[in-house]
Amino acid sequence: MNELIEKIQGDSTLMLMAIIAVVVLLVIVLTVVVSAMRVKTYKDRFWNVQIDNKAKAEHITRIERELQEYKIKDAKNQQELAQFSETKETLNSTQVNFDLLQKNANELEKELSQTKAKLESAEGIYENLMQEHISLKDRFDTTLEENAKYRINNARLLMKLESEERQAQMMREKHNVQGKENG
Repeated sequence: MNELIEKIQGDSTLMLMAIIAVVVLLVIVLTVVVSAMRVKTYKDRFWNVQIDNKAKAEHITRIERELQEYKIKDAKNQQELAQFSETKETLNSTQVNFDLLQKNANELEKELSQTKAKLESAEGIYENLMQEHISLKDRFDTTLEENAKYRINNARLLMKLESEERQAQMMREKHNVQGKENG
């Protein structure tokens, strides 16, 4: 090997070739080293990317589960919202019905108070009419009694008048008969 080195040192073309060979060798070694480093770097990146992908896949899986949970919650909320809308409509219609019933109750109460007032007025009129009826009935009974007395008196007077008229006629007939006998 020493001989080879001495031979190369003596010849400049060989030396140039040796230098070129060394440079080529260094370039190849440097390329291999750089490639090896890049392979190691890419391998490390690959492992890091793989770990990141696993983490991201787990994260995506967790997020998908959460999304499903949120979708279920959203569906429940939508259903509750629909029920809330129905409940709101029911409440509104119930409120309208309540207001109508309240209005009707107020009108009926007003009508009841008016009817009570009319009833009290009618009862007062009824009592007055009953008292007037009783007094008129008493007066009617008294008038009937007086009328009966007057009829009895009229009948007596009529009988008395008829009997006096008969007596007067009898006396006239007697006077006529005596006047004809005397005359």
